[in-house]
Amino acid sequence: MFLPGDIFERRLSILKDFGAHVLDLGEALRRLQNGTLPPRAVAITFDDGWADFYPNAYPALRKFGFPATVYLSTYYCLNNRPAYHFALRHMMWTQRERSIENHRLAFLPQVLDFSTEEARNRVLRGIQDHVQAKGLSDNERDDLVAEFAGVIGFDYSELTSRRLFHLMNPDEIAETAAGGIDIQLHTHRHQTPAERSLFVQEIQQNRRYITEMTGNKQVVHFCYPSGANQPNFLTWLREAGVESATTCHQDYASQQSNPLLLPRLLDQFAISDREFEAWLTGFMALMPKRTVEYPEVAPV
Repeated sequence: MFLPGDIFERRLSILKDFGAHVLDLGEALRRLQNGTLPPRAVAITFDDGWADFYPNAYPALRKFGFPATVYLSTYYCLNNRPAYHFALRHMMWTQRERSIENHRLAFLPQVLDFSTEEARNRVLRGIQDHVQAKGLSDNERDDLVAEFAGVIGFDYSELTSRRLFHLMNPDEIAETAAGGIDIQLHTHRHQTPAERSLFVQEIQQNRRYITEMTGNKQVVHFCYPSGANQPNFLTWLREAGVESATTCHQDYASQQSNPLLLPRLLDQFAISDREFEAWLTGFMALMPKRTVEYPEVAPV
């Protein structure tokens, strides 16, 4: 969804041609700490567990024989439905620069303005506020999204049939795990509560469901949802038995990196092959790091 399949496969080809040593995340972290990493060591990770990983990224990784880790948010995996926040954004984006009359959803303005990102965000907040105020169930929320699609003339059934905003389902997770993909922690509901007990509960639920789907009992690596982290999270992660945690900070990992604040390269279509190669050669260590927007699953 954020990196077309042909570009992703080209990235893997570049890794191979550059002689990169692509390691399993756990091995890469162990060798990082004990100083035995081979040159151009790389660990490949994916956030969330989007459905398009299964038909696109997974076969490409198998073709090149590269290991990878998927940080999985288990709620949208077990309750396999579109991530509604993303579905709404996409539907409104397709109507960008338009205004549409609304005679069915009384909690929204009579004219829905999609002309700018700011205007679309206002409509999205209106829907989210309504969902929260009414305490809508998952099914009721899905029905609301489908009704909104009807108001703006969007084919919602086509979107759901393509699984564009679904995560992998449990069978796909089990198959990819059996095929060598390491499934690790990303919280159950893609959120990091500010209260310790709720935070730890998110990790525990996430770990339990991953173990049930994959049989893996070494679920100890974590990625912060949307990269959001706070100092107290580090203590809570240690208490929950987490050994590493990945951020969205763009940089190289080194022996000096805090294992619970690991940086990485967030690859996406806006990054050119030349820039990707610059990361491989180490040249990017000398350059200022730019901020990369990387949207993810919204909290449930």
